[in-house]
Amino acid sequence: MWIEPVEDLGTLVVLTPERLTASNPAHVELGRQVFDRLNRAGLMHPVVQG
Repeated sequence: MWIEPVEDLGTLVVLTPERLTASNPAHVELGRQVFDRLNRAGLMHPVVQG
């Protein structure tokens, strides 16, 4: 995983160099771990309010 700033737009988080798929259990677990970390840090906010 690597993290890069993207000009004044925000941050790009790359989880894996290969295509991330829901059919790969390792990818699903990695996504859950990253979500949990971002959520605990208070960085997960709804994009669309509804």
